[in-house]
Amino acid sequence: MRKLLKKLVFLMFIAAFFSFSLTAQANDTIDITDEVYQFLEMAQLKNYCERLPNTKPYSKNYIITILNEIQENIENLEDSKIKNHELEVVKFYLSRYENKLGQNWNRLAYRFEETKDNLKVTMEVNNTDELLVSSGVYSDSSLNSTGYEIFHNLNFVGDIGEKLSYRITGFVGLTKMDLQQVGSDYFIGLWWYDDEEWFNHKEKKDEIFDALAAAQADKKRARTINTYRNNSVLPYGYKKKWDGSIYYLSNLTSSGLEGWPFVPAIGLGMYGELRSNLFNDRFTIGLSRVNREWAGMDYNSSLVYNISASPFFAFDAGFKLFDWLSFSTLTGFLEFPNAAYIDSNAWYIRGEKYKVVDSYFFQNAYSIGVFNLDLKYVHADFGSTCVWPKRFELGYVFPLIDRVVYQNSVGDFDNLSLFGDLKGYLPGIGSAWLSVYIDEINSVTPKPFTMTRCMFAYQGGTKVNIPFLPFTTLSFRYTKVEPYCYTHQALRKQPWYDDYVSESYTNNGHSIGYYLEPNSDEFFIRIESRPMTSAVFALQYQMVRHGADYGSGQVPGSSVWSELPTGDRNVYLKYFLHDGAYEWSHIVNFETKYDFNQLKLPFQVSCNVGFLYDSFTRSEGGANKSTPYHKINTDEYPIKKGLVFGLGVKMFAFDLCQ
Repeated sequence: MRKLLKKLVFLMFIAAFFSFSLTAQANDTIDITDEVYQFLEMAQLKNYCERLPNTKPYSKNYIITILNEIQENIENLEDSKIKNHELEVVKFYLSRYENKLGQNWNRLAYRFEETKDNLKVTMEVNNTDELLVSSGVYSDSSLNSTGYEIFHNLNFVGDIGEKLSYRITGFVGLTKMDLQQVGSDYFIGLWWYDDEEWFNHKEKKDEIFDALAAAQADKKRARTINTYRNNSVLPYGYKKKWDGSIYYLSNLTSSGLEGWPFVPAIGLGMYGELRSNLFNDRFTIGLSRVNREWAGMDYNSSLVYNISASPFFAFDAGFKLFDWLSFSTLTGFLEFPNAAYIDSNAWYIRGEKYKVVDSYFFQNAYSIGVFNLDLKYVHADFGSTCVWPKRFELGYVFPLIDRVVYQNSVGDFDNLSLFGDLKGYLPGIGSAWLSVYIDEINSVTPKPFTMTRCMFAYQGGTKVNIPFLPFTTLSFRYTKVEPYCYTHQALRKQPWYDDYVSESYTNNGHSIGYYLEPNSDEFFIRIESRPMTSAVFALQYQMVRHGADYGSGQVPGSSVWSELPTGDRNVYLKYFLHDGAYEWSHIVNFETKYDFNQLKLPFQVSCNVGFLYDSFTRSEGGANKSTPYHKINTDEYPIKKGLVFGLGVKMFAFDLCQ
């Protein structure tokens, strides 16, 4: 019966794609890592185009339509030096998406077209080569590190008629991105909650460190993981390209699958997409494995589905009921992290002498739905998400039933969350917003910032246009991610599952939401400009404070691997900066990109120079909001100072998956 249901739903998806008349429209999407998205947001801030959707990626056809709108609105402005420059920038982007039959040497591409029985079919075959090299040089030379990626991409993209587009990208390359271990003792939870009565510390309910010490003292019960740092790049600045696992060059066999390229290794993977826009673009539907970002008030700012999340296969649909009201939904299948290098003993299968199999432990599906309201001066959205073990739960797939309401009808054993955003606009000047993501919260508590079981994230930000400079913006935001946010305790005896299954808000070992670890906050400032047609410049500053995820001052709930104990949750308290050691990271980064396509040379160069100053504070004498903290510099928690240099080269096609 289960297999029959899966086949029926798959057939319904396929029927939806092919049930309309078909000629070529480029409904395939442009990857969200392309800088055209930042450019479109700059243009929107200057009031050059309509309000952009906050579910990305966009289709190539939609991006072309918006670029044409921007061009028309700029042409209607009074003549000025800035106007002429901005027109050149728009034309530069439009030139990227010109389709030419036959050979196109500037993109190392060949395009085919054929019309038969009034059905036009197109295909473009092209190649992309990418190089990334990044080095960190530190005052402590033992931290010096260099990482690199060299990937070749083979792409097939085209249309079957007017309504259906496809994209296939396969890639393979050589990579090495060393991680340096800073600790091996971070406590993530007990082994396992219902094996026996978990430790009792009720005599000191308000001291969470007593609970931590008790768990660690019982070595048979405590689960710990290794903590690493990537010193080749700036913190929060790297997203791996390869999928699933890599092969060390020293062991190119089926037994050589590894979770991270500590040494030179071969990485590979695929992206794919089928997409259709129907009813004059009022309804979109897609099956794809691509990068995405939803409900972000600025680029790379989403608390619920961030650009930093690893891609996974999903079905998505969008409904634009009115120009001011739309709804989007997505359901997909999350991927396991291959995390044996984190700790080979952190996860197991019961009944096989505690055999470690993280591919069994991380087997979840993911659903999200969001309503968007766009008025002249206000944007508001509201939605819910669900992480649930792969059991083909149709209620989470169906877009017109809320996931939070539905899970109470099927047993209340899945990981639900709510989110919302409110954003105000002053056309041509700027915008300001407030975003909230609620993982779990006790609705009756008067102390959501003190009770650990209240797991949520929030963000406030603003972005303004600098009018006397062409396509220049200044943005600021503050983000706070509470302890244990994006985490979830592993559950046993779920429907269709006998062993423990993780339900954390993660994919491939990384948060689906914001890029910060739990128990962190961030002050973020960025100025970005396009003073030249083919060049982009940006200067960015971040101050990130994060609870230590290793060592004697570690703070529970400071990692996406953490699990809050199930019993007596209301006794656990949190005191940001006052309950252990905290890492303070000051990060300055200057980055630039230059596209040589304007000079008829088919490549783009990017580079960045960054500075990192990393230090720690620690509180003594127990966790309490009044406990003072002071700066420390020890062998366990040292000050780190360094420079990071990065160089990227991309050759031939630029409008493809990155």
